[in-house]
Amino acid sequence: MKEGRVIVGIVGRMGSGKSLVAKILAEKYHFHRMDIDQWGHAALEEEKDRIAAAFGPEVIDAEGAVNRKTLGAIVFSDPVKLLELNAVVHPRMKADIAEHLKKAPLKRVAIDAALLFEIGLDSLCDYIVAVEAPDTDSVERAARYRGWEESRSRRVLRAQEHLRVLKDRCDFIIFNNSSLQKLRKQVEILCHVIL
Repeated sequence: MKEGRVIVGIVGRMGSGKSLVAKILAEKYHFHRMDIDQWGHAALEEEKDRIAAAFGPEVIDAEGAVNRKTLGAIVFSDPVKLLELNAVVHPRMKADIAEHLKKAPLKRVAIDAALLFEIGLDSLCDYIVAVEAPDTDSVERAARYRGWEESRSRRVLRAQEHLRVLKDRCDFIIFNNSSLQKLRKQVEILCHVIL
């Protein structure tokens, strides 16, 4: 077993099983799982003044928090606006996560982040794992777990198509195209290599 900290970044398109791989690493191999969506929500609140200045006061709700639904409607209908938001939020997320990793005495960390490369979190990782699944499986999972219609899932998958190219920057690829047992076996093999 390797000494020191091991940080694994996990990327994948919607419904690929990325979060399931992170969950297996946490439950069976004692990794601390960092769900980057939660860090994104925190960064929105930390930067809410800048966000309100850039996108208008209507993105702040009556309680003074960022209304993610209103903000999402603005940025996901305009790629330029999305880039503006990311320019505010991503540096904050990276700084917060780097600070957390610096202070926390964690031996094994799994960073569950579809936008790992865009945020710049790949620079914090020892290994990067891409999780792949057929589109039909991803669409079915989105319907089952999120209640999404097929048209919505396919739009999201098209928007995340760039992640297929980014997998060339990954150290390992896990194929989630069969049973849970086979997925667990691939995670086990991964851990034999990296731990």
